[in-house]
Amino acid sequence: MLQGRIWDRQHEKSGDDDNPGIENYVGRAELTGRWQINKANTLGLTLRHSLRKDARGSARFDWLMAPTSSPNYTGLRYHVQFFSGYGDSLLDYNRKRKVLSVGLSLVDW
Repeated sequence: MLQGRIWDRQHEKSGDDDNPGIENYVGRAELTGRWQINKANTLGLTLRHSLRKDARGSARFDWLMAPTSSPNYTGLRYHVQFFSGYGDSLLDYNRKRKVLSVGLSLVDW
């Protein structure tokens, strides 16, 4: 599966703007690709870009694996994610981060 999105932020008054310039960090465009290798493994890659000369954005790599005890179960997945770039959280949207996360997903996307 391949999906692309482009968006534009609605402007706020400077006194009311909680996240000034967020579009320059989180981005204005996104390209997502997902590949289901088999019933037990799915890979995903999401790229975001600011579409400006100051190239900021992020990359996120996801790997979802079904538990070996129930590989045909379509919901529960172990989830490993690596994120690099800006916008991992709204609190630190303007700080570049590298984050490795491990967890459980209840629904396979």
